[in-house]
Amino acid sequence: MRDEIDRAIVRALRKDARLSIRALAESVHISRSAAHERLRQLMADGVITGFSARVDVSAAGLPVRALLVVDTGATAAGADLADRLLEVPFVTRVHTIAGDIDYLVEIAAPSHEELSNTVLQRVLRMPGVESVRTHLIIGERSKDPLDDTSFSDPDDE
Repeated sequence: MRDEIDRAIVRALRKDARLSIRALAESVHISRSAAHERLRQLMADGVITGFSARVDVSAAGLPVRALLVVDTGATAAGADLADRLLEVPFVTRVHTIAGDIDYLVEIAAPSHEELSNTVLQRVLRMPGVESVRTHLIIGERSKDPLDDTSFSDPDDE
């Protein structure tokens, strides 16, 4: 991102991706044509990759959420394990981790029984998976890293 105006555009769109160009321009105090051009450039640069709705998975019928710590042991699981994990029902995200664990898998299921079945019948039985530790999510807090006032773009300096 080039400057604080670009960061403000991204923050505004993360709060409401349905903003019109006019409303976006007003919220960051620039002209509509400047907002349109900056948005076009942010998309061309790959900073903004798309627009989507935020969904409360609990309200959508998937209230049981967990993090699975997946270990492949000493053997290489193959480059496709992350893709195979994403094919498992209720898996929402797979993180490949550097360090003493291999994958951190996010899962959202309709019930504890479905979570248990998914872990025991699908994930643990996958070739290359040596062990899985399941951690139920009982609360969550997050913040947008672009809202962090200490964030500075090296290009700004």
